[in-house]
Amino acid sequence: MSKKNTFSLAIHGGAGVIDKEELSKAERSAIVKDLHASLEAGETVLRNGGSAIEAVCAAVRSLEDSANFNAGKGAVYSRSGKHYLEASVMEGKEHRAGALSNSKHIKNPVDMAKILMERNDIVMLDGEGVDQMAKDYNLPLVENDWFDTPFRAQQWELAKKYAADQTFLDHSNFKKGTVGAVAIDQNGLVAAATSTGGMTNKIDGRIGDTALIGCGTYADNKTCAVSCTGTGEYFIRAVVAATVSHLMEYGGLTFEEAAQKAIDKQADLGGDGGLIAIDSQGKITMPYNSEGMYRGYVTADEKKVYIWNQPE
Repeated sequence: MSKKNTFSLAIHGGAGVIDKEELSKAERSAIVKDLHASLEAGETVLRNGGSAIEAVCAAVRSLEDSANFNAGKGAVYSRSGKHYLEASVMEGKEHRAGALSNSKHIKNPVDMAKILMERNDIVMLDGEGVDQMAKDYNLPLVENDWFDTPFRAQQWELAKKYAADQTFLDHSNFKKGTVGAVAIDQNGLVAAATSTGGMTNKIDGRIGDTALIGCGTYADNKTCAVSCTGTGEYFIRAVVAATVSHLMEYGGLTFEEAAQKAIDKQADLGGDGGLIAIDSQGKITMPYNSEGMYRGYVTADEKKVYIWNQPE
């Protein structure tokens, strides 16, 4: 990382079928505004000398609080009409990690993932157990219907009309997706965080790549930090997030080559999605194989937000 570029942060708000004809001007404007707000939340931490861990959590927390993404407030409905949340955080120095799945009540799951990471005695908790621990730590808890939103309700009804017993991700404009952030701070620490509500009409109890360290989230100071978004089952089977790091460390690939190779691997399996990654020098890459991906980045001297190929 150059002396001038003392920090970098990248975020995503999901990849999938993002149809220009289906995304209204008002929706587009609101989403871009929320992406900028997320970047600003993480940037503030980094400019003030804060850690990459705090920065990615701040950026993700901002997106969890928006109804425009499939995390926190905007989480999709499961087959039973409930919201089940998952999140993970990892840092690249000591490889500490925390993850949770199937929370029904944690307002900001990324905060609970960070707590689990800091405990060191456990990496992952599921269901009632993680909600109870969140209560013990006095994290904000909400009733499950707090996550209800009109858009997701309509989306769920539409999904059931397609087929009541199937899970949906990428029908036209179904996807306002999983959120994530990666960062490197002024001390060279890299970190990644990811949060999601899963897939529309998913079977209750289903766990995606977001909750699984190495699949949806990974960080290693020697190589990079990665946060993924897309069809979780394929990202799990391709172990996408850790694959980027391992291709760099053991395969001799460049940062950009490794990230693209990992995305290509899940695509070859039939998957659809993307990732954001930041390397030990502060470089950023954001490959995807879907129609679009909500994403953005900020460095010490540049900030950009994208949905498709051109900056917004």
